[in-house]
Amino acid sequence: MSYITESSYTFSEKFKDLLIQWGCSTRISSFIVDFFGLFIVLVSSLIVYAILRFIIRRFLKRLVLRSASKWDDYLYENKVFTRLALLVPALMLHVALSSTIADYPRVIHGFEVILGIYSVLVIMLVANSFFNTVYQIYGELSVANAKPIKGYLQIARIIVFLIGGIIITSFLIGQSPLNLLAGLGAISAVLLLIFKDSILGFVAGVQISTNNMLQIGDWMSMPKHNADGVVIDISLVIVKVRNFDNSIVTIPTYSLISESFQNWRGLAEAGGRRMKRAVLLDVHSIRSCDDALLERIRKHFTPETIPGHTNDRLINLGLFRHYLKGYLMQHEDINQQLSILVRQLPSNENGVPLEIYAFSVLQDLELFENSQSALFEHIFSVVPDFGLRIYQRPGQDFRG
Repeated sequence: MSYITESSYTFSEKFKDLLIQWGCSTRISSFIVDFFGLFIVLVSSLIVYAILRFIIRRFLKRLVLRSASKWDDYLYENKVFTRLALLVPALMLHVALSSTIADYPRVIHGFEVILGIYSVLVIMLVANSFFNTVYQIYGELSVANAKPIKGYLQIARIIVFLIGGIIITSFLIGQSPLNLLAGLGAISAVLLLIFKDSILGFVAGVQISTNNMLQIGDWMSMPKHNADGVVIDISLVIVKVRNFDNSIVTIPTYSLISESFQNWRGLAEAGGRRMKRAVLLDVHSIRSCDDALLERIRKHFTPETIPGHTNDRLINLGLFRHYLKGYLMQHEDINQQLSILVRQLPSNENGVPLEIYAFSVLQDLELFENSQSALFEHIFSVVPDFGLRIYQRPGQDFRG
């Protein structure tokens, strides 16, 4: 027997003799001495944990900040190292049980159950912190918005908590976790009912990710759920959308594959927001250009915007159509890499529709609407210079 063991043994015997001299029975004295030793181990384990926590906060933090990798930064921020240190007191107590209170098997069993449950809870906390770290690291990658993993991590959390719950239950009832897993078949229907939304959400998340149906940052519309805004979060069960009024709408993830929705991602991918609007021209104002009209057109517009005359450009509507095409091709808010059309639509009882079909480089809704309004205000102002009139249904200001 080592010197330390002999010293400990001598101290225990002296302490026991002292208790007997104070009037305690031999049995009670042995009980007090044994559990006092366990108490010393408990205090020692807490001191060791405090030292480890001090080292983590002072020295390990400095090493983490100096390293080039970001993994250790996020592991530290999410308290992975601190929570791992919580296992040290449980390990020390578990080792000390058989040597301090070996004569009390029931008490040892009770402590082992408590320490087992404590260790499982700590491991679950560590796993949750690690999942948070993975989510933060993945969030900095370029594919994070296109392939979100929040739903998968939530499934992993559910699995970890489910396994942890089974192990804790096995500690409490004294049965093997395998026996509990074998009995899950009998309550599978209940589990399916409890986790129905999670299962449906997981299936929907896989399909959304695989088919690239929706990404964080996409603008989507789903009138049934009053959603018309930007996707800010895609999780296992819900999708969060921030509308233009900054209200937050939550949509069940499964609804995205069981119902229809509109994704406006094509606006960003196409490089602009589509502009498609027509002005109605009075058919009676369309005529051939005489010398006076041509002179007025030349006076107001440069030769660059009115090309050389051909047969179709001797009509004021044709000249106006070509002018608008040239105007759009010089407009700073119009994407010149995409289609630019000024076309006539079939005439109807309201006149001749002249449609502007182009793409604005402005994707923000407010900026786009302001630019589009300014464009058509200009169109309305120059129509009379071509001898044309905007059609307006006769009312109180009826003119023949």
